[in-house]
Amino acid sequence: MKSKSFTRYDEVRKAGEYYQNRTDIQGKETDIKTRSNTKIEHPIYRRVVDQKVRYLLSRQWSVDTTDAGYGELLSDLFDSSFRRKIRRLGKHAIRDGIGWMQMYIDGSGKLTFMVLPWHEVIPLWNDSEREELDGFIRTYRQTIYVGEQKREVGHAEHWSLQGVQHYEDKEGKGEYQATTETQAHFQVGEQGYNWTNIPLVWLRYNDEELPLLRFVKELIEDYNWQTSITADALRDVAKFIYILKNYGGADLEEFVQGVRDSLAIKVNGDGGVEKLQPEVNVDGVMAFLEKQRRDVYDFASAVDTKDPQLGTASGKAIGFRYMDLDGDCTDLGAELQATFLRLKPFIDTWLEVSGQGNFEAQSYSIRFNMDLPVDETEIIGNIGSSGTLLSKRTLLANHPWVQDVDEEIEQFKQEREEMRTEFGGDLFGGHGTVT
Repeated sequence: MKSKSFTRYDEVRKAGEYYQNRTDIQGKETDIKTRSNTKIEHPIYRRVVDQKVRYLLSRQWSVDTTDAGYGELLSDLFDSSFRRKIRRLGKHAIRDGIGWMQMYIDGSGKLTFMVLPWHEVIPLWNDSEREELDGFIRTYRQTIYVGEQKREVGHAEHWSLQGVQHYEDKEGKGEYQATTETQAHFQVGEQGYNWTNIPLVWLRYNDEELPLLRFVKELIEDYNWQTSITADALRDVAKFIYILKNYGGADLEEFVQGVRDSLAIKVNGDGGVEKLQPEVNVDGVMAFLEKQRRDVYDFASAVDTKDPQLGTASGKAIGFRYMDLDGDCTDLGAELQATFLRLKPFIDTWLEVSGQGNFEAQSYSIRFNMDLPVDETEIIGNIGSSGTLLSKRTLLANHPWVQDVDEEIEQFKQEREEMRTEFGGDLFGGHGTVT
């Protein structure tokens, strides 16, 4: 028996469908028109993907750098819009196996970032480890109207170190024609520039670029299937099976009509009617579904928040429950750290050509604040007892109430200065002059 060919395109497309809660249960059929054909879907894939994104990126991450001016410029660049795009990039990586982000200069001259769908990007790698690009091709479609007629126009862009060339498929036949000569990557004023690197960065969920669905698809399929056929049985349980003996009517339709109309039927001689009613072992099915659901979260390295014991678990027990999720997101965070480093040449080039300074020699890193349920009282106590051993920045970075370390430090300095001005003393260190 030949196995069905299943390409990477099919797998990633299927991952998108499962994320939108459209699973293979939609193909469920029945040959008997009077039987139920329930198709129950559970958005499990969406839940485990979103759980990882929220765990790693829902709490505000911070930028660490030794140059204060560079830090301010990065904080302005990494605004709320950019942070939403980073969350989207993380979702694409987990759901599809890899996420893509392109850099460009918008009409106002600002460095802008755009997360691209997986199906729009064809990377042109120049090494077997897939760590350096020679270029990439982006394809997408645009809906236009010619009068009242709707038309789909295909667009393609070939990005290389020499620039970008645009192509168009005006008739929608897959025949692309060049519409421009090779152009510069971006312009500042009248001057065109090319980036020194291909303006595309990526975030991989794993080295093989496999979507999370690869590891849980069959479990989700079976969960939906077992739920649906159980629902079918429960719906059909009221549809009794009648056993007729010496039935005196002409056909079965007359029998059914007689039961409905007069609640009586005709039989001959020692004839009679018996009723056969199917039974469903609901408890057994529910126990099986419970195991399947736990397995989905287990093999997805996620946390089953419906676990009845989770709410009463101790701090150490919660840490153990979150161990796989924490490890998986830590790995993804390391990959995302590499993605931020790939962004640096583009950020530094833009800052220089826009007259904001040369920061090529400076470095930065990202501090992620993963959302692990913790015993805040215990952590705050440990921070208090470590006050003479660690720096103020380190203590604040690990405090559960602190969202932005730099902002907290500035607020601390401001309050301290206000106290010195008003009372001639230091609220946090006694009276007298503060140096």
